Amino acid sequence: MKYTNEILQIVTGSLKGSQRDDLISLINNDEEAREEYRKIKNAWALASSTKEMSEYQVENLYFNFKKQLNRKPKTHQLFSNSILKYAAILVIAFSIGAIGFWGYYQNHRSHVYTSIIESNFNGKLQLHLSNGTRIDLEKDDSKIALSSDQKITIDNEKVIDLTNGSQADNLQMNELVVPFGKKSQLTLEDGTKVWLNAGSRMEFPTKFKGGKREVFLQGEGYFEVAHNDKVPFYVNAGEISIKVLGTRFDISAYISDKLIEVILLEGSVAIREQTAFPFMKDQSILKPNQKASYNRNNGSIIVRDEPNVAFAVAWTEGWFKFQRQSLNDVLSKLQRYYNVEFEYNSGFATEDLITGKLYLRDSIEQVMLTMEVVAKLRYRINGNKIYVEKNISPLQYKK
Repeated sequence: MKYTNEILQIVTGSLKGSQRDDLISLINNDEEAREEYRKIKNAWALASSTKEMSEYQVENLYFNFKKQLNRKPKTHQLFSNSILKYAAILVIAFSIGAIGFWGYYQNHRSHVYTSIIESNFNGKLQLHLSNGTRIDLEKDDSKIALSSDQKITIDNEKVIDLTNGSQADNLQMNELVVPFGKKSQLTLEDGTKVWLNAGSRMEFPTKFKGGKREVFLQGEGYFEVAHNDKVPFYVNAGEISIKVLGTRFDISAYISDKLIEVILLEGSVAIREQTAFPFMKDQSILKPNQKASYNRNNGSIIVRDEPNVAFAVAWTEGWFKFQRQSLNDVLSKLQRYYNVEFEYNSGFATEDLITGKLYLRDSIEQVMLTMEVVAKLRYRINGNKIYVEKNISPLQYKK
């Protein structure tokens, strides 16, 4: 295991900058390193996916564990660093208890995605197939459709037959990766339709099997789930799981946001926090025109009426509509839509509430002209960075 120290630093978030980018690139291109990354990340998720023990606490326990072992006679140092790390993680996991261990192992909240795409997430749309094939999609809003005979059609042109692979491949997951500045539409083999927004990724099987239909989402997705009373549909989005039978709803679960939000347009959904002991957690039932907000900091779920549910899914038709939404939230979404970065000084009033709508097929320059009026700001574009500041008197500023 050549890269254990560096990979552990990635998993714990302590490796930054060009060193991190270089290692991610290596992982993408080295099968041995990629497998080592998956093992370490799975072990880390096992030990740190509980709120009772933060990643910071787990890391401290590991280093304390290693420190104690290093005090032993030199004969004990025949163990490699990687073995010490795995031993530390296992000690932590077993300290939780046998029942908890199994629960954490099965816990989907720390789901490890198949592909490692951090280094090229701002590139093309990518479809990662269960047989290991990676396909770069040329369009910025590609449409992908799976059929019951295990074929995938891309943009009504390219057809991929997955029946040529081994049966084992059919049990694994495919993944659609949507970079910032792009979006995609996916039709699953049961007829369920999913729109994925910019900066999202979703894992899904080629064919649903067993007593449930299950996918994994990171980012934002709008779902129109095909109705099936006998086989419920589950969306695992980080810390929460959404169970539905047939309905229309939007999930926003970006890892950078402190809230995970579910907005229901039609039908009914049940939302539950994913823990090692799910039977100890109540589920929240959402009715049409309601929004559930899960707070990652305290694990609470708040359900309230949402009269403008259509605003939440307007992005699927190329519109961004907002009513009394903070300027910070609006700019954050524009960053994802257009793959740009906003910069403003500490005195900029990002909590100001604004109302309006933007046509997302317009260029960022056109959108910022509208924002200049709606949010009473002035701006300067330099490449993919946009510098903004409050424009107290529009008459004093001319571009």
